[in-house]
Amino acid sequence: MHRPALSIVVPCYNEEACLAMLHARVSGAARSAVGDDYEIVFVNDGSRDASWRVMQELAATDPRLVAINLSRN
Repeated sequence: MHRPALSIVVPCYNEEACLAMLHARVSGAARSAVGDDYEIVFVNDGSRDASWRVMQELAATDPRLVAINLSRN
């Protein structure tokens, strides 16, 4: 099992409006720092908006993004 050189964990609560931009910026910074050897973990912390749906859509298009949905806050 390969462990990435950099793991970035981002707790998210009602962030649907900015998740795509956050993903793009964090991905760019990670790529600048370590190339393609990174992972980003978005953790949905009980959002009441469409954050979880957006996280799933982003994760479906980026193999370095992991989306986790907490069952409770």
